[in-house]
Amino acid sequence: MTFSITSFLFVGAVFLLFYFIRRRARAYFLLVASIAFIAYLDVHSCIWVLMTSLIIFGLGHLLQISLEKDTTAARSILLLGIGACVISLFVLKHVARWTFTDDIFKSLIMPVGFSYYIFQAIAYLSDIYRKKIKAEDNLLFFLLYMCYFPKFVSGPIEKPGQLLPQIRNLHKVRMFDDKQLSIAFADIIYGFFLKVIVADRIAMYTPKLLEYPHIFGTQWLFAGMLMYTLQIYCDFAGYSAVAVGVSRVFGITLTENFHAPYLSPDITTFWRRWHVSLSSWLRDYVYIPLGGNRKGFNRKLINIMIVFIVCGLWHGAGISFIIWGLLHGIYSIMDNIFFAKIRKEHGEGLLGIVVKVLGTVLTFFSVAFAWIFFGAPSTGYALSYIGRMLSFSTGGIPLETQTLELGVTLMDRNIPVYALAVFLLDLLLTKTGLPFGQAVQKMPIFTRYTLEFVIIMAIVLLGVYGPGYNPADYMYMEF
Repeated sequence: MTFSITSFLFVGAVFLLFYFIRRRARAYFLLVASIAFIAYLDVHSCIWVLMTSLIIFGLGHLLQISLEKDTTAARSILLLGIGACVISLFVLKHVARWTFTDDIFKSLIMPVGFSYYIFQAIAYLSDIYRKKIKAEDNLLFFLLYMCYFPKFVSGPIEKPGQLLPQIRNLHKVRMFDDKQLSIAFADIIYGFFLKVIVADRIAMYTPKLLEYPHIFGTQWLFAGMLMYTLQIYCDFAGYSAVAVGVSRVFGITLTENFHAPYLSPDITTFWRRWHVSLSSWLRDYVYIPLGGNRKGFNRKLINIMIVFIVCGLWHGAGISFIIWGLLHGIYSIMDNIFFAKIRKEHGEGLLGIVVKVLGTVLTFFSVAFAWIFFGAPSTGYALSYIGRMLSFSTGGIPLETQTLELGVTLMDRNIPVYALAVFLLDLLLTKTGLPFGQAVQKMPIFTRYTLEFVIIMAIVLLGVYGPGYNPADYMYMEF
């Protein structure tokens, strides 16, 4: 999904037709809608995903046949398929960015959504080889698995055993089953709140801070680190919430990609709550095949570091992303060596609460620090940003001029209030242990309607029609 009026008019039309056509035609109708959506975004991306899907579909059937006759041949087919996926991903995400400067040429060879559906392709072949699933017989069902439009742009990354059975059973979906429309509505407005009210408002300032750190002093650079930390969360979690909500309208349950990650008491918990579909993919298809924790503690630590290097490379080209991955690898290793022992020894009573609070604060600022490498234009910019932030510099120009340079308006001084609202909503998620839409559904009806009304008014008055509002592109489309 994308955050535009056109997208949601499209969703509304697809929704109405979905429930009025023959039930057995629903999956095929969603496939047509998905292909149309992708072609509208980018024709070249549509060609890429269809070609990739046909190749993986064929390899899946060859793999299934080989498993029944010759396991050596099956392994060769698996390695061929995964190797082709990995090489194509590396070439499109890295070599293209390093080699070509022409934006038009880049758009031809760097398709939208490629990182996400190529991971689904790897999962599909791997799960067939492990005999977790059988190769899908229906080509159109498989195409929908790869092309499904609510998650196409930026995930979640769905495993075949979770999504394909839902596609096969679309004919059984009823419009008002399990209060799905009510839950979907809450998820969608929650996603809009995070994206439009918080992420887009902050996006007016973080690029200036990250690209011109020499102008600003420690105060603004520290604030910029915190703002970027909030921005990337609200931007990506906002998209994911809308994707989950729109999918629920069609009776499809996608992975809840975020669950209050910044309230995590340790880095391990953070990665269980942040970009959940990617974290679980890396666990199942990289960490466990490497041996996981089955080959001793030292090997476990090596495997953790490999996983985070892969995670950094997946996100983008350049040393900055590798450093970002290495930092998270170091955080995780330190957590396994030192902090896990502290939590185990002091996890009860008042001391346990203190340890948990301190762990949450340390985890948040560790993650925030690493985001600087993620958001800065290059490693040099990131190091300059960190150096000036930690040197307690006053900046290249007076503080008042820095504020004017950023263009901070009276409206934007409410950003801390928005951050507090996100914090309170995340507290709701941790308290209930449920995704937002389901958590809201459990509330008394008056409380639920009041909260939803306040969110809608905030979106309209502070976001879409708010003073100085300028919609920003979705950040994770680049990854």
